[in-house]
Amino acid sequence: MSGQRDGLATYLSTSTTSQSIDLETPAVALAIGAHPDDIEFGCGATLAKWAQQGAEIHIAILTDGRRGTWNREQDQVALALSRQDEARAAATVLGASPPTFLQQIDGELRATPSLIVRLVALLRSVRPTVLLTHDPWKRYRLHPDHRIAGEVVIDALVQARDESFWPELSLPATRPTSLLLFEADVEDHSEIIEEPHMYTKAKALACHRSQYPSSYGLAIDSPNPEQEILTRLLAVASEPGSDLLVEHFKLITDL
Repeated sequence: MSGQRDGLATYLSTSTTSQSIDLETPAVALAIGAHPDDIEFGCGATLAKWAQQGAEIHIAILTDGRRGTWNREQDQVALALSRQDEARAAATVLGASPPTFLQQIDGELRATPSLIVRLVALLRSVRPTVLLTHDPWKRYRLHPDHRIAGEVVIDALVQARDESFWPELSLPATRPTSLLLFEADVEDHSEIIEEPHMYTKAKALACHRSQYPSSYGLAIDSPNPEQEILTRLLAVASEPGSDLLVEHFKLITDL
């Protein structure tokens, strides 16, 4: 039966909202984001931590980011190419392999069969222990690419784990141990982050210079963007009444 493990279909399992902290360092982690820099925002410090602990880190970016500007005169193709360079630099900072670019048009992401099979092939090739992506069930989300990114990745996960899907790929099925959703509607898992890993996240985000005037609210010639970004990250990641720094997720293990 599709979705079956240990003799019990996953749809018979009940999910939990109990809080958990710190997964075991995965052998392989794959993070899939809608745009260049979404992964850094959503789980950059966690990936940096795991990379330092010896994990193999992979990143995939679904859209080309060509609309990541307020400037109507911007050459969108040129911006997309610049954002690829920025994403490569950021992946290096995080300790990840060079990113995989799925090259969908920014703002027009769709869960098409052709995209799903490409993600199935990626999952079956990388074989991640932990998969990270956007929460597609976050309420009141405005950006369609973030919502659809989560949907298409989870659709691909379901098909990647089942041998009956896409046998023509000649790649064995794979099933991650854990799925971590960032920007989550219900957060029930936290990864404890040390300040050096948060600095690595800030340094990775600072690679995305094209986004300074729009997403980051920074001057393009900011003299110390890493420190400005770090200050903001520390404020957001600090737990009230505690010295802990965290990144929060929804954890799903019934995969």
